[in-house]
Amino acid sequence: MKMRPGCSDCNFRNSKTATQNSAAIIVLAGAAGMSVLLYLFAFVYPYNIFKLYPYPRLAVYRFAQENPMVIWWLASAFVIQCGLYWLGWRAAQRASGRTAWLIVLGGALASGFVLLFIYPFDAADIFDNILHGRILSVYGANPFRDVAEQFPGDPFYPYAAWRRAPSAYGPAWEMLAAGVSWLAGDGIIANVLAFKLLVGVFMTASVGLVAVILRHRAPERALAGVTLLAWNPVVLYVTLGNGHNDITIVFCMLAAVWALIHRRYTLTILALVLGALFKFIPVLLLPAAGLIALRNLPNLRARLHFLVVTTLSTLALITLAYGPFWYGIETLDLGWRTRLFTASLPAFFYTWLQPTLGKEQAAFTVSLMAASLTVLFVLWQSWRTWCDPSWLSFSRVTVNILLFYLLLTCSWFQQWYAVWPLGMAALLSPGPAVYLAMILGGYTVLSKHIIFGSLFFRIHPLPRAWREIWFGLTVLGVPWLYAFFSLLDSFSQRVMGSGPHPESGMDGNSVIKKAPQ
Repeated sequence: MKMRPGCSDCNFRNSKTATQNSAAIIVLAGAAGMSVLLYLFAFVYPYNIFKLYPYPRLAVYRFAQENPMVIWWLASAFVIQCGLYWLGWRAAQRASGRTAWLIVLGGALASGFVLLFIYPFDAADIFDNILHGRILSVYGANPFRDVAEQFPGDPFYPYAAWRRAPSAYGPAWEMLAAGVSWLAGDGIIANVLAFKLLVGVFMTASVGLVAVILRHRAPERALAGVTLLAWNPVVLYVTLGNGHNDITIVFCMLAAVWALIHRRYTLTILALVLGALFKFIPVLLLPAAGLIALRNLPNLRARLHFLVVTTLSTLALITLAYGPFWYGIETLDLGWRTRLFTASLPAFFYTWLQPTLGKEQAAFTVSLMAASLTVLFVLWQSWRTWCDPSWLSFSRVTVNILLFYLLLTCSWFQQWYAVWPLGMAALLSPGPAVYLAMILGGYTVLSKHIIFGSLFFRIHPLPRAWREIWFGLTVLGVPWLYAFFSLLDSFSQRVMGSGPHPESGMDGNSVIKKAPQ
């Protein structure tokens, strides 16, 4: 039997590919196993909820007051965990097959399950969420009007941090919180686990959407995209470890991408509106989604039909959501949030201007400038979607808007906000925007709460006038530097005539094509 010409080369290439795939799978399995063990012994074992639940409002600085090395042990564990994640993500870019998928999904499931049992020492938000849910489900009161301070006998009152503030979230979240708190009863551990499982459902659904979208549009990147989201230490630590609800809006944004791909434009807008009924952030994405719909619809009649149906559906959804809580226009009052500043560029300017303008005027001036810049950037990025007909245009613009907001105009920056761009970055090819989202998440989670928050405010406190100035610079300094040099590199490439990767995202880092006429 004669061998066809070139067949030996094919066999060699196939053998080499199989060897590389096997090596990648081994690396994946090793990274998954070590990650689970590290979560278990560095995060859960010393800070497990079964041991610490009787102690309200525990935080890293309290442990560090007894042993200053605590923050450095946690920081080292987080750095190692990020290294394992990076190793696993790179291996997932080279791996394929059912075994690789089982390792990625199994590793994510095991890590998430382990982190369920950590005491939420990152912030007291989960306890505030539980108490707001109980205000509705147990006491029949309104969490948008009534505050925790009115219920001092509640078993969760000692754990609450924002006792004089009404709910800062939307009605969709408060309905879910009420249902879960009613099911969980009065148990501290039962409620914490129930709320973590609630956001875990959204986490699972978000990972599923990434898999479905990429397997449909870019199957060669599906495994890596799922790994980027499902294994990310920031997402796992924030969501399943500390029970923050930011993954709810990630799910809604990914649902909007899915609907756009299938040209379900009204459903796209409704997904974003639903997200805004959890947290307001998806509102920033409505102009881009609306312009994509208007661009792709075939004629004026179809566009008018879309506008009428979508507007009526949106109004109906908002009415249904706010109906049980409505007590007048004050229900929508979030003005108190414009006076909150921490770990951000607006906080830097607010602290700098406060001695001259006073608290109220400084807060108003800085908030107005930040809001204006955000609106201008949103409009510019939304216009870019009109000029870019690729299926990734909305995802790219979403990541750009979220990164711009978090790095430059968000006044009250919290490390768990980094989940927003990470969820959407899972759809993109590796590039500056993806790397910036990963750096922003990993570094800020590590630096804001574990290191600088404890050092500047608790263990070795800075003078009050200097805290926020140095806090923002240290927490966001590394992401700012990476963003600056990435934009500088992009500009130099354009000057030299070699464009960046068409899917890389971030400002100036996508190929703009003329929309079809």
